[in-house]
Amino acid sequence: MPAPLRPEFHEGQILAADDLSAVVRYDRDAAARHHRHLHTWGIASGLEVTVRARAGSDIYKTVVVGSGTLLDPSGREIVVPAPVELSTPDQGFVITDPDNTAARPLMLMWSDQPSKGAATVSSGGCATNGAARTSEGFALVVGAPGDELDLGDQQPPPPDAGPDWLGGGDRGRVLLSFVTWGGGQDGGFTAVLPRANGVGRRYAGVLADRVSARGGTLELAAEPRPVAGKVGVRIGGEHGSLDIGRFNAAGALAPALRVLGDGSTQIHGDVKITGGLSVTGAVDSPLVTGSVLVQSGTATHGVILPLPPPVTADQVESGEIVLHLQVTPRLQTYGGPHEGGVDGSGFGALPVVLRCEVDSQRRLSCLIAWYGGFGPDEALDSPSVLPGAADYFVLATARPTT
Repeated sequence: MPAPLRPEFHEGQILAADDLSAVVRYDRDAAARHHRHLHTWGIASGLEVTVRARAGSDIYKTVVVGSGTLLDPSGREIVVPAPVELSTPDQGFVITDPDNTAARPLMLMWSDQPSKGAATVSSGGCATNGAARTSEGFALVVGAPGDELDLGDQQPPPPDAGPDWLGGGDRGRVLLSFVTWGGGQDGGFTAVLPRANGVGRRYAGVLADRVSARGGTLELAAEPRPVAGKVGVRIGGEHGSLDIGRFNAAGALAPALRVLGDGSTQIHGDVKITGGLSVTGAVDSPLVTGSVLVQSGTATHGVILPLPPPVTADQVESGEIVLHLQVTPRLQTYGGPHEGGVDGSGFGALPVVLRCEVDSQRRLSCLIAWYGGFGPDEALDSPSVLPGAADYFVLATARPTT
């Protein structure tokens, strides 16, 4: 298979039309190979498809294809310089099976035409009928329902080939949108749909094993410009980290997950796990929805009950963490006044809980009244109110997000 031929010129050389055409062909072929082997084909910019009211009809619509550019599967660049309107088949498109109201693919392919008004070419006093320019035009094709399903199978030309024709000798087609047709052969377009049968507009991409950022920050987003609330990825930047998060109204990425240069990972926000999770290192993170932390022990009157680590008071104050507390007074007959009986035949005091509760600051209030004089030789005395102790149980849960 011959390699691409690069035109060379020398002093005194007589240039024929084929010599000059070879210059143009060499550049076109090189651009096509670049587009085909370093990019994926599809829409590069614009070419939005909309509808507006059709003149003289209350039912049918006029389809408008906006200006823009695309790369077809052969690597050819196709330019639509101005909006194009489609309304009735007399404009050149064909409606097959016009009684079928299912979604039809609206596709674009190249269609070269001799430039109108171009001067004839003369060489050596002999005039030819060839045009001096070729219009690299396009054609809009309204396919039959289902024609979109084989667009992904279009075969590119051989590696050394230029643009225009595919491997099977066909012209490449690029899907712009879907349209619906009603009213039979004399009907018209009724709507424009962005997707049908799980297929939508295809945009041009990049084939690369490495993408580097010269400014130190690489950002990936699903839209040409950051959209508030949409997810994006950033590599590098101020922290030299990998950040995954959402764009805010100012267009900046607010990370929800950050991987730092030391190998540590930070998570900001809730984590929902539907499958298994294996952690091989230490975990130091706040509560996430569905998890529970517990702290328990014994405290005395006036003590502030501790929070389960790593829960903070700020998380409780903000409502991010919900606490559930339970306290149980510790009752025993020892430790109170009049301990024991005179003759040992009874006990000297009976505890009665007056209060055992926790206030909004988690401070324990535990007061016990001790009644003495129980025994064969004891008289009933007035109670002694003393601070007591209680077993506590603090359960912390993360408030579910909506």
